[in-house]
Amino acid sequence: MFYINYKTPRPYSAPRRQGRALPLAVLALCGLLTGSPAPAWAAATPEVATMPTGASTFPKENAGAAPSADAGRVSGASLGKPAAPQPAEQAEREAADVFSQPRAVELFPTGAQITLEEEMQAVSRDGQAVLRLLLPDGAANVAPVVEGGRILRWTLLPVNVAPQGKAAEERRELLAQADALEGRIAALNARMELHKQLPGGADSAAVESLDALAEKSVPALMAERQKLTRELEQLRKLINAVPALSGQGKRLEITLAERPAKPVRVTCTYTLHNCGWQPRYSLNARPGTGKVDIAMSAEVWQYSGLDWDKARLALATRMPGELGPDALPDWIIEPFAPEMARAAVRPRNAKAVPLMAAAADSSGIPAAEDGAFVRWEIPATGLAQGKSILNVTNEEWAAPMQWLARPSAGESRVWMTAEYSFGDRPSWPAGLMECRIDGQYVGTGAFRPEAGKVKLFFGADPRVTVKTINETRKENESGIINARRFWRWSWRYAIRNERPEEVRVRLERPLPRSVDERVTLKLTGTPAPATDQDEGILFWDVKVPARGNSDVRQEVEITAPADLKLEPVAP
Repeated sequence: MFYINYKTPRPYSAPRRQGRALPLAVLALCGLLTGSPAPAWAAATPEVATMPTGASTFPKENAGAAPSADAGRVSGASLGKPAAPQPAEQAEREAADVFSQPRAVELFPTGAQITLEEEMQAVSRDGQAVLRLLLPDGAANVAPVVEGGRILRWTLLPVNVAPQGKAAEERRELLAQADALEGRIAALNARMELHKQLPGGADSAAVESLDALAEKSVPALMAERQKLTRELEQLRKLINAVPALSGQGKRLEITLAERPAKPVRVTCTYTLHNCGWQPRYSLNARPGTGKVDIAMSAEVWQYSGLDWDKARLALATRMPGELGPDALPDWIIEPFAPEMARAAVRPRNAKAVPLMAAAADSSGIPAAEDGAFVRWEIPATGLAQGKSILNVTNEEWAAPMQWLARPSAGESRVWMTAEYSFGDRPSWPAGLMECRIDGQYVGTGAFRPEAGKVKLFFGADPRVTVKTINETRKENESGIINARRFWRWSWRYAIRNERPEEVRVRLERPLPRSVDERVTLKLTGTPAPATDQDEGILFWDVKVPARGNSDVRQEVEITAPADLKLEPVAP
């Protein structure tokens, strides 16, 4: 197929001819606009030139890095073939063809430890026995061990490696599709550009004919171009979702002190940081039985540059890091602004929790406990590049349902909760959980164990409510000498239970505390409240009968000297 070279700043103008010059150009133009083949004699006119298809307009990735499978893509016209590699370089590339496959992989939340085990025959190099392994580009903390041989030294050499595995193949296919779409869009642009290029000496009849043809052809061409452009945008999103691999690796060369007479077993461990896992929880509370069913799965990912075909997999909650504590800080007593002190205090509940989706059913993998950590051995072997979901375990927890109310002027909801203690075993890692009650979905929340326990929330119970009634609010001043001011509040909390069984509601209110010894607080209630100084709350445990009501009363009185600037506000 022929296309006008629309990148030419100015179309070529042929010498004017008499007779057939205008009809030939018009026939060629009509053939291009309608998509039908142009006659051979029309193709020879100077206004028409060939245009390459499949030219990519994507920017090159990993500029300056070693060539990858995407390196052959060009922008616009071809830039020419790369120079052929020298024989030594070609041999090196051929030798660095396939990564050494892991035997075992232990995944941490932010990385992995890889173990290789191979029976190898040493090769001779410069009169010495050498063993070679090919590791991914991100391999760190490399530690080789040779059974049956003594290591004299080992080195890591960068080499070029073609991207391998499922992710690399998917990316190659997506890039090929993008190339095809870009070529089709370029062809449409060239055909539409012809409407701006009239042959020299065109008369009014030819112009009118071309206008009629443009009115018929251009809308269809533009519609097709918009469709292809949308498809290309979707392809680019898919391409961005598949990480581009570096096209590099590390060759591990182990030099032995003596050449062994037979193959030796080589074990090598290294760490990677472009892989890891995070937990996903699915909970189903059964209030009638006092049980909670919990299923745990793991979202795992790895972009090592290869598929782990037959590796044994394990998940561990420990995260390798620093081995020793930081130095003690200086303790300097000096005045400073109160705002600085408040800014330095970390909020009690300011904790980062990874966001994850909900888990499915589990295969029940037993956990191995190691001190404060948990480790799960996955029975299935192998892990392809990309993201996967692994079923880990499921359990039935004895966690009777509780109801929690934190009433205020605009808050009447009562929340369903449960608490589970891990006892002597290590806690599970924090994550996001999907919650159900008797199989009905109620929402997602944070799974956040603390001090060997985890508090589970299942949303507001529409059948249990609390209403706040303001009974007293007074402010007055008493005495002439040593005058004092006082403030008094009282509330009644009416709890309603529409459930067919009795419920136990924990009602919580903030505990008023003073930082001035001249201020006196008096706290009373019916029934009398309990206090939790650490949490800063007052609370009542209230039994509410089935389809019945229970009331709680609270009174707070504050007194202070009249000259003390105090304006307390009750929440």
